[in-house]
Amino acid sequence: MSSLALMRWLESSPERYDAGMKILTFGNVSKLHDAVAAAATSKPGGRVLEIGCGTGTVTQLLLARGAKVTAIDQSPEMIDQAKQRVRRNEGAEVTWLEQTAAEIDGLPQASFDAIVLCLCLSDMSSIERAYVLGATRRLLGEGGRLVVADEVFSPGGWRRFAQLLWRVPQAMTGWLLVGALSQPIRDLVGEIRAAGYDLRDEQRWLMGSLALVVAEPPR
Repeated sequence: MSSLALMRWLESSPERYDAGMKILTFGNVSKLHDAVAAAATSKPGGRVLEIGCGTGTVTQLLLARGAKVTAIDQSPEMIDQAKQRVRRNEGAEVTWLEQTAAEIDGLPQASFDAIVLCLCLSDMSSIERAYVLGATRRLLGEGGRLVVADEVFSPGGWRRFAQLLWRVPQAMTGWLLVGALSQPIRDLVGEIRAAGYDLRDEQRWLMGSLALVVAEPPR
């Protein structure tokens, strides 16, 4: 998931994942989730592909707004948690797929009105991100939009310095727990544009370190 250094450890136990995310982001992740769901459901009853659904927090919000969701995640434990979360949504239309983001090219082309990647791109290499973002374009129908939310580098100055300070203890703990580190995305907007998208909106939280980007293929 995101490059917040403890994310991989939290993923190993889905029960603590949501609580951990709220702590690590000082509650800002809830605002991020709400904004993602709103941006992805501009079309009533739209078909939404959610890549990296995790424990289903965004899935539930999408369904509550009337979306028809195809949710994928490579972790069967996460999908089980997500299924339990959304069972309360009567009449919800959701398809669950246990697969990686790299396997989305097997989905029908032009079959979605929106594609969501929430806190998953930063766990990929730059090459993987370029592939996945490129593949999403083929899956969007006419007028479709891409909604991406992730951890990014804060703007320069004191915000960047503060981000580096709070990541030091997280990074040390993450390395001790899982032996691996990940990094915020340096130029999320640039990578999305390089995949052939036009920027439509950008929002930021947590001193600019959490970003939401809405983009569309050129018309």
